[in-house]
Amino acid sequence: MNYIYPHQKSKRVFKTYKKLFKTSLVFCLSIGGFHSSTAQNNALVLNGAVVKLNNGTFASPIYLVVNNGSNQAIKRNSGHIISESEGNYVRWMTSNVAVATSYVFHFGFSTTDYIPVYFNKTPVGVVNNASAVTVSTWATNAANLAWANTVTNMVGLAGANATNSAIDRNWQIMTASNVTATTNLYYRGVENTTAYAIGPFSGQEWNVSNSDWMTPTGTGVGVTGAGTIGNSTGITVVPYGISTSSPYILSATSAPLPIELVSFSAYCESSQTHVKWSNASETNVWNMELQKSLDMNIWTTIYIAQPSNTNSTTNYNYVYPETSNSSVYYRLKTNNNDGSSDVSAVIVNQSCASALASNNLSAFYYNNVLNVLSQFENDATVTYSLYDVQGKRILTGQYMAGKGEQMVSLTINDLSDGVYIFNAESNATFYNRKIIIAR
Repeated sequence: MNYIYPHQKSKRVFKTYKKLFKTSLVFCLSIGGFHSSTAQNNALVLNGAVVKLNNGTFASPIYLVVNNGSNQAIKRNSGHIISESEGNYVRWMTSNVAVATSYVFHFGFSTTDYIPVYFNKTPVGVVNNASAVTVSTWATNAANLAWANTVTNMVGLAGANATNSAIDRNWQIMTASNVTATTNLYYRGVENTTAYAIGPFSGQEWNVSNSDWMTPTGTGVGVTGAGTIGNSTGITVVPYGISTSSPYILSATSAPLPIELVSFSAYCESSQTHVKWSNASETNVWNMELQKSLDMNIWTTIYIAQPSNTNSTTNYNYVYPETSNSSVYYRLKTNNNDGSSDVSAVIVNQSCASALASNNLSAFYYNNVLNVLSQFENDATVTYSLYDVQGKRILTGQYMAGKGEQMVSLTINDLSDGVYIFNAESNATFYNRKIIIAR
């Protein structure tokens, strides 16, 4: 049996519950030993008990299921439900709503701290937004561990380590794609170990498609210290499906978790070097230095870009005449408002000093995508292969390249850091390019 913490002696409290609420019997079930437990009579009434879900994991989750779609189906006078693990879920089968409606998941920590999750549904157009909503929450340590299972980073090109900007608590909110909603997230003051004691804090959802953090939404004043409870409200919910991981965090609005570099490439055109990159958000960036190197040891800044200071995608393009006859490596150094700096992955381009103005081909790898850039005077068939340094062929293929400049993107997952050779042939002309992957 899992732990239940009544506020008075257990026999007296249980007797009172049994007399007043049939649904209180669910509190006495060993929830942690089952994959799913459905509330009796489709309702839960919390009247002083603390219900602890236990033993759920991401791989083998457990669910406390409420089949009543009313937003009053979980009613609380006092007490709460303890999740404190990614796999300990409350699943609420919410109904269609014709007006804005809040569903309150009555979570708490230990026997004292009440930290609910509000799921605020907003009808849009035709009312067809009935959905199961599945929620869990758990505290992390000061280094923001443990991450949600699908999260792969808490840092990126444009920001510092999350330790100084993210609240030490995670949330999972999974819902069907037909729901429009916001959420209000609560945390304990002792979980604010950031450098931004009074905030404000906004919510960020993990983008499971792009493996990065979305633009912050919502806001809330920060609190610190034992016995205090903080919250941020109006956080946009982007639904990915009821079975798809959708982690959330709270980060300092002035120093959000960085949005990763969207793209970064270099190529030759008319004997000039073109370096392009795109950022999705730059709200915490002082400036960006484009650096080049001939040996990956000595780096020289060749251009300084000023950020747009917006949350929309910003594109950059720097063109210059490269005089070296060898391959040139490039990286971006981002200088942040808090004085910290970060560098991007390294890309490489052949020497544009010796490149032809036309009938040219180059390749670069970024974010699991191999991008092949071509510049041909006429339509051409390109046959290509990618090899590792041991000569093992990773992939091969063929495509039609049109006249002029064209880019073809090839998805390649799980390439390790290292040196690769890209070979291509077109119209009896052979191209050989070195690709460096250095994250």
